[in-house]
Amino acid sequence: MTKIWQIIKHEYLRHVLEKKFLISLLSLPIMVVVMFGVAIIVILFSIDDTPVGYIDQPGILTQAYEREQDSFFNPKIDFLSYEDKAQAQTALESEEIQAYYIIPENYSSTLLVELYYLDEPDSDVQSQFDQYMRQNLDTLQGLDPQVINRLENGTQITIADLDGEREMGQDQWYLVFTPFVLGLMFFFVVMTSGGYLSQAVVEEKENRTMEIVITSVSPNQLMTGKIIGNIALGLTQLLAWLLFGWIGIKVAGRVWPVVQDFSLSTEYILIALLAMVPAFLMVAALMAAIGATMTETSESQQISGLFSITMMIPYYLASPIMMNPSGAIATALTFFPFTAPITIMLRMALTVMPQWQLILAIGIIWLFAIFAIWFAGRAFRMGMLRYGKKLSLKEIFRKEIRA
Repeated sequence: MTKIWQIIKHEYLRHVLEKKFLISLLSLPIMVVVMFGVAIIVILFSIDDTPVGYIDQPGILTQAYEREQDSFFNPKIDFLSYEDKAQAQTALESEEIQAYYIIPENYSSTLLVELYYLDEPDSDVQSQFDQYMRQNLDTLQGLDPQVINRLENGTQITIADLDGEREMGQDQWYLVFTPFVLGLMFFFVVMTSGGYLSQAVVEEKENRTMEIVITSVSPNQLMTGKIIGNIALGLTQLLAWLLFGWIGIKVAGRVWPVVQDFSLSTEYILIALLAMVPAFLMVAALMAAIGATMTETSESQQISGLFSITMMIPYYLASPIMMNPSGAIATALTFFPFTAPITIMLRMALTVMPQWQLILAIGIIWLFAIFAIWFAGRAFRMGMLRYGKKLSLKEIFRKEIRA
């Protein structure tokens, strides 16, 4: 165990202090900050809080516009009353107002209004005028407070599973958004740390460092230490990104109140970890095996690309998975170890997965992880005897049988 721990420590410190790892660690948070910064700048420049006029011919707007909460990105609009269209048009052309509404005499029968503008006002502006209308309509007088609240706040959509076990309100957008983000983070971390491991094994074979190291430790000890060290490296990256994400949510919650409702259940986090950790082990071990069978770093990088394509399949098929999370495609991808972690997270966001499927899927991932670790050790032992030559899968298994 002491030797394995030394290998883990060496492998971890070797990469965590490199500039490329720090660049990889900071690249995603910086990219997200830049994207949000650009989006905020665009939104700020597009905000127009110029008042809006109206001509109330039937005289139904008798109360002042009241708004419960003012938003930084959606400021309260003032609504100004005008006597006639000519007066409102003059104010529009002089840019005193950005648009004006005409509420006709027959509004109660048609429920139609006219909107005049030079440049179409933002949808938030029109939404505020709709709210203003709801607050003032005489038809609301005498109604039940719950009915008035329903009319003022509009429709609240809730998506429910047919068996009634899962519901998702329109304010729980993060239940669909989170699996995609976590899946992408998992993908980048696995491929980055796995790439480090594969590259390290190939380089040590090329410069023949392996011959020196192998005199002090067994092949299994060496591969175990390398795999765990690189997994620790990946977990460091993942935890750092999650920390940045948590800080980002707290900061964003001060600007967008809807973000404050973000939360994940303990069950969801636990199942995600049970699926991700063995998948991490599996891919890292297979990356190490690739490095042991290749003779050049470029060759290992090309073959590693196959893993990235395979792991991204749930994103390519996201539409059928989300439309039918219990369908054949979603179920099949759940039992395939490379696509299982991301598929499980997507399905759990939309439906209640049968327990037997979760147990079987996670069990399959763990079995493949154990096999991948064994395979990596076997490939490494065979590769030590084949310096300068590629090692095929057929040769690895044939030699094992003869042994």
